[in-house]
Order: sequence, then C-alpha cells, then structure tokens
Amino acid sequence: MNTTAKFWDKLAPRYAAMPIADEAGYQKKLEITRQYLQPNSEVLELGCGTGSTAVLHAPNVKHYLAVDCSSGMLDLARTKAKDAGVGNLDFEQATVDEFRSPEIRFDAVLALSLLHLLEDKEAVISRIHGFLKPGG
Repeated sequence: MNTTAKFWDKLAPRYAAMPIADEAGYQKKLEITRQYLQPNSEVLELGCGTGSTAVLHAPNVKHYLAVDCSSGMLDLARTKAKDAGVGNLDFEQATVDEFRSPEIRFDAVLALSLLHLLEDKEAVISRIHGFLKPGG
C-alpha cells in the first residue's frame, strides 16, 4: 500500500464525519457537473473519496465507476451507495496512475478535488483524456 493510501485510510472516518466546508460551492459544482451527464452516460470518477458525489450522480446515469486509492474511503462509499439503494455504481481501488480503464470508454470523467493533489497534472489530464469516448 502506498503512503497516500495509508494517509487516506487513516483519515477516512474523520473525513466522512466532517461537514462540507463550502456547501454552496459544492452544490454549484454538482449543478455544473450534472449539465454534462445524460441518462445513457457511462461515468468514471477518479478520487471518489467517501462516494458522496458518486451516490448523488449515479441515479441519473447508465453506469458510474468510482475509483479511489483508499480502501477505507471505499468502504464508506460502498456503505453510502448501499444505504441509498444505488445499484448502478461500482467501486474500484486504484491510484490515478494505477487505474486501467476497462473495455468501455466513458462519456464523462470526473476528478473533483483531485488534480491539486497531483505532481504532474498535465500528464494525468492527458491520461484521463484517453478514457473518454470521442466527444466525451
């Protein structure tokens, strides 16, 4: 396990209990993101954390794959999805660098609150672009 995953695993319970620092900003981010999602969308979220955004967006799309490096965060995310009755949401543990896109390409890829944590943002953005369908 890498040190980043260990950090987030340890922080997961406290992170999940913390209120959103800027609720209005978060709601605005959700509103903007929803404009790119359609009922037939295949969506990938990298750095999903505790899954709050995934649980909110997944009911409005065809399929949602949420990825995070932390097993602790993903445990919380799976519980949220189960409690919300969201069935089209899958989770995978991987870092942005480790993640290998499945056979499908995605209509949208979200990396909310993630890019500022990365050393080489341009390389990651280029890699993420490869996960998108043409026009995604």
